[in-house]
Amino acid sequence: MKNKDLGFTLIELIVALALGLIITAAAMQLFMGGLITTRLQEAGAELQDSGIFGLEYMASEIRLANYGNISHPELNDQTTLGGIVLTSGTAGTTNLPLDDLQNAITAVGGVSNVDIKSDQLTILFIAPNRMFNCEGKEVQAGEYVIQRYFLRKDTSASNSTDYGLACDANKPPANSIAAITEFGGSNAGEIIMPRVDLVRFYLGTQSENKTQAAYYTIDEYLTTAKNARAASKKAPRIVSVKISVLVRSKDQTKSDLLKPSSEGTEQFAEGTVTLTDKTSTYMRREYTTTVALRNAMGEPL
Repeated sequence: MKNKDLGFTLIELIVALALGLIITAAAMQLFMGGLITTRLQEAGAELQDSGIFGLEYMASEIRLANYGNISHPELNDQTTLGGIVLTSGTAGTTNLPLDDLQNAITAVGGVSNVDIKSDQLTILFIAPNRMFNCEGKEVQAGEYVIQRYFLRKDTSASNSTDYGLACDANKPPANSIAAITEFGGSNAGEIIMPRVDLVRFYLGTQSENKTQAAYYTIDEYLTTAKNARAASKKAPRIVSVKISVLVRSKDQTKSDLLKPSSEGTEQFAEGTVTLTDKTSTYMRREYTTTVALRNAMGEPL
């Protein structure tokens, strides 16, 4: 009896290879799905840390705006030493009687990663107790504190379009307005919220008879206040600030679910904004909070 060679036929080999490829593809799909899910979870956690906690910290500081200004609790763009600094220059018709802070007041025109500009918010208050300003410098009770919130390039990041929400504060001590130094200009401040594509501030107002409320962008408010005075009326009283930020994750998720549409748009407080980066797969989320200005709701003594 002749011995036969043992082995696989060509058909058996092809079937085995096909089954092996199918099993390998399924395993790779499971692995990649798990990896993307992990990245999505990490990105979501990053957004929460940056957005929620960053906004909470900023809101706690903004809540102090106008503290100590008991003679002028009614906030507008001409309130003497007003807690929301919208104007500076000539005393009596501006919030701050300083000529060298024109670029450090509340205004529109900051950098962003979308098709509209970011805002800058500047607040002023008297420290209610011993505290630390947003740059970590110790301030004693009764000293003036002026702080501005704005977007700038995050120098610790490798990407040139990585912006962070920074806060710049004056150098203590400042026992008078004239003693305010090292504020504005080239001072970069400290990053308090990384990876922010856009920040906008909206001024919540109350009409003179307290029957109407509205939110304005910074430019809209300044125009409305000017028109009100031209009509011999009071400028709307500022009673709150709404903050909206568009935050993105640190790393791309590699998920097509987060790839921007061909228009590269994101939803924001004012509607749809267009991203300058239309190819990456960063996770982005808008966070919004409203701060009631308790020190701007009283009546003059």
